[in-house]
Amino acid sequence: MTDKTENQLIAELARDLISQTAPQELPLFRANSEAFFTNPEKLFAGQKGRDEVLGFGVGDAVVMLTPAVLAITSEIVKFLNEEFKKSAKEEGTVLVGETVKKMFKKFRPEEKKENSPAPLTPEQLNQVRELALKKARHLKLSDARCKLLADALVGSLAVAAA
Repeated sequence: MTDKTENQLIAELARDLISQTAPQELPLFRANSEAFFTNPEKLFAGQKGRDEVLGFGVGDAVVMLTPAVLAITSEIVKFLNEEFKKSAKEEGTVLVGETVKKMFKKFRPEEKKENSPAPLTPEQLNQVRELALKKARHLKLSDARCKLLADALVGSLAVAAA
């Protein structure tokens, strides 16, 4: 996956999480995500608690969660890429054999099935949740926000796999 493709995926997933957990941040999402992909450290520089409102205006509160969600989503996408690579290595020989077999008309299925990835195992979903929690805590979000984001991520993966 190229950096541009990966960044688009991360941004789409993060936007979905923001729409679920902090929809008030959507108007500035694009600008914040572009800034994140340009220089992620700059968005976190000088901020102690990511979940605290530091000012009195709405503008101060609006940008608080988006960079954290982008960072967490980025970690999860990297984790899932690695899990897929492991799975592909293990199943590669069988997959190649099946692909070659399907090249022959006799073995082609009558109905085309959508190529969907294998669902994540409960252990993998638990790893995703723990990784999301760890990253959110590292970004100094409140415990409630950490759990909300981790559960929303796992929920979107579990629903997509079902």
